[in-house]
Amino acid sequence: MDELILLGQQLWENGEPGFFEIKTHSILAEKFNNLGFSVKEQNGVPGFSAVSEGIYEDKPVVLIADMDALPLPGNIDGKYIHSCGHYVQMTALFGTAALLQKQNPELLNKIAFLAIPAEEYIDLEQRDILIGKKLISFKSGKLEYISRGIFTTPKYIIATHSAPYTDSVFISSVLHMAGFQVMTFSFSGKASHAGAAPHLGINAQNAASLFLQACAFLRESFDESKHIRIHPILKLDRNQSVNLIPEHVTVETYVRAEDIESVYRVVEQLRNAAEGCAGAIGGDVAIEIQDGYKPFKADPTPHKLIKDTAENMNIRFIEEKYSSASSDAGDISQLKPTVMLGLPGVNGKFHNSEFRVTDEDAAYVFPARFIAKYLEKVSALLS
Repeated sequence: MDELILLGQQLWENGEPGFFEIKTHSILAEKFNNLGFSVKEQNGVPGFSAVSEGIYEDKPVVLIADMDALPLPGNIDGKYIHSCGHYVQMTALFGTAALLQKQNPELLNKIAFLAIPAEEYIDLEQRDILIGKKLISFKSGKLEYISRGIFTTPKYIIATHSAPYTDSVFISSVLHMAGFQVMTFSFSGKASHAGAAPHLGINAQNAASLFLQACAFLRESFDESKHIRIHPILKLDRNQSVNLIPEHVTVETYVRAEDIESVYRVVEQLRNAAEGCAGAIGGDVAIEIQDGYKPFKADPTPHKLIKDTAENMNIRFIEEKYSSASSDAGDISQLKPTVMLGLPGVNGKFHNSEFRVTDEDAAYVFPARFIAKYLEKVSALLS
């Protein structure tokens, strides 16, 4: 099992942005090729399917893993790190395939392994460029794969993700996750000398700052039972100088909730607030709304099998009722029976430069053993 630990470490050291996971793809695809699996790549983007024999379209069960990393906070050199644990998922993907090949090769007749790019919904400008080049049609990996028909034939989709719990060994399963839309507010005003003639300008930053206050005040109006989250950030133009009244400022946020109707209601609240704040300062605001991910819902049948497998292996099972995080696995879950297994062995500091594996055996080795046993139970649903 040292091979899995070395793979996890290698993937950690090569974090790459979504749709640009070139090195990551090469590392992982080579591992599957070395097992003798048939690896089928995707046109124009990283990611692949791997099967031991036959073709992907004949496999009723698909185990998936994300490939992308996140920007290192505070780094100006464009470095990306795996601060959401996707390297753990990829190691589990390969580890499960390798273990089944040794211990239960017949089960591989029913299973495909899928590495998918771009789970994090970020770097949207770069993804717009890829869309312009007609390399992709959607801004996330699973949405792109859905559009390419990758999830048309499977009956069950098994996703994984690192989980934040502190037990040395456990398995978890989340029942629901938030869906979201992305809102971009482009506030515009008028530039002027900030010292000599501020009265001749219209400060777009002031309008955006007022809007951020409105966001803070609106939070108390949100229905807590709907798990509503907004997290706006303000962006100045790169060449904005301190002695110039800001003429253009952008605020970007997700609007998350457990159901799309709640998302829509908050989107309308923020739209009204932004227009009012821009008008109060004398400026304007242009508002762009993009669909993000649909809410995730675990299918009850394969979900129950996670608990059963954990009990059979005498491992603690944690059922997570709801997560305010989001994943494009939500879009798959609206189409096919889907579950998301939470994996141990990390410190839980997601999207933070301090995110790390704390127990290599729990993070890299144990998941393969558990998932192999779990897939035996899932395959029994097909008989």
